[in-house]
Amino acid sequence: MQTITIEWSGAFNLERLNLCGLASDKGIYAISRFWGNRETLLYIGRTKREFQKRLREHDTWLKLYRGQIKVRLGRIVSPNMTFSEKLLADAECLLIILNETVENTSSINTYSGRALTINNIGRRGKLEKRISSDDLEDY
Repeated sequence: MQTITIEWSGAFNLERLNLCGLASDKGIYAISRFWGNRETLLYIGRTKREFQKRLREHDTWLKLYRGQIKVRLGRIVSPNMTFSEKLLADAECLLIILNETVENTSSINTYSGRALTINNIGRRGKLEKRISSDDLEDY
């Protein structure tokens, strides 16, 4: 089983994301809505482009939500190597399946990726500290 660590930063206002030092990085992101003291996880995605460019593509449906829309940015920090697009896709899919998101429509039922454990560190919000493809047996 492969283990990776994703370091999360945020939550950032989408309108001010370009001011964030990580806006030009790539990786996994989680979009949430804050309403009062409650956070609802709306969407988990991945990008091999800059975060700020990819997140602009969500503007149309995000405008339908009331409350504050914020994003957490996740970068694979371990293992210390260049990660593949396939690893990024596997991590995204596992995060989507094991977290309740409102807007994800693909990768919500089936995981066909590698045996994978994800350690979520930093400002992870509603994401569990540790998830694994072994957890899928409970679903």
